[in-house]
Amino acid sequence: MNNIIDICFTEGAGGRFRIASKMNELDSKPKVIVLFDDLSHGPIKDGIDIEERINWWKVASGDEYFTEYGADELKENYNTFHNEISKIDKSDVLYLWYGSSQEFCGMLYTLELLKNKDLNVYLINVTDTVVKHKGNIYLARDTGYIVPQYIEKYASLKQKLTSDKYRELLDTWELLKNHNSMLRVFKNEKIRIVDENYFDMDILKYVPKEFKNSAKIVRSVVDNNDVEISFDYIIWRIKELVKLGKIDYAYNKTYHGTFESLKMNIKITEEGLKDLRTDEKAMSIWRNSKKDLNSEEYMINEYIEEGRLEEKVNIAKRLKDVLDAETIAEKTGLTLGQVKNL
Repeated sequence: MNNIIDICFTEGAGGRFRIASKMNELDSKPKVIVLFDDLSHGPIKDGIDIEERINWWKVASGDEYFTEYGADELKENYNTFHNEISKIDKSDVLYLWYGSSQEFCGMLYTLELLKNKDLNVYLINVTDTVVKHKGNIYLARDTGYIVPQYIEKYASLKQKLTSDKYRELLDTWELLKNHNSMLRVFKNEKIRIVDENYFDMDILKYVPKEFKNSAKIVRSVVDNNDVEISFDYIIWRIKELVKLGKIDYAYNKTYHGTFESLKMNIKITEEGLKDLRTDEKAMSIWRNSKKDLNSEEYMINEYIEEGRLEEKVNIAKRLKDVLDAETIAEKTGLTLGQVKNL
């Protein structure tokens, strides 16, 4: 009997599988292998060098915890991951789960490690699955967002990895490794290299003129972007924008630590506003996002967004008999995979 091995690429994804297992939602008890490192940002030129990755994380995180504990945890995870990958043989069936930039880059790295083995591999893009649970519709942004009770539904949409597709993905990984870039973004089923300031406008449009806790701003940036973004990368970019004079910062009187973004209050500077004014849409969002929502207003907005999502799904279902999937995706804002799987 073939052994199913689920491979995922965020700590949150690993947590979802543990929950599903405890809830007895898995048809079997598959082995789960998890790679924690976010390879969508930081150095990967010429391949993964763990010491280079650790040095990058020391810069990106800038906190004492990573220096004291995180580096050892990252090394241990890589060692465990490589050890588990080395044990895989042709009797195993692999499910590689992805949806975000981090997961796609981790998947490419994993496929490189497995390239000399004759294996039965399936890819599962969790963003393609539409789940309705207790009257609510869920579209996962990455595997860490999947609904554990429906994990078998996500798995049912697995795609067999053909030899041609495998070569295409390996070629993509080689292109990424040959470029001395610091940021890679997965969108519309494609991974691309972008400038390290790619998300700067997305940050500035949520930074008010009055000091506000940076953790709330990071949450706004991440939640409102159309791609899943790394918290750590946004935090690093905030610190870079401070150095560039586009964001100002201050700590409250009780804090005496080192420069840590999540423990500081930030506001936009005139230099930052000058950048914002070059993007009319971003400037409009900035003007409308200055007021903090209370809990009641927040819940109302959540219900409105949920209603919009359900409306998109219903419209897409009605259009399937008259329009092609690509056109429906463009008109509704759903992904091509989501439309095809309705």
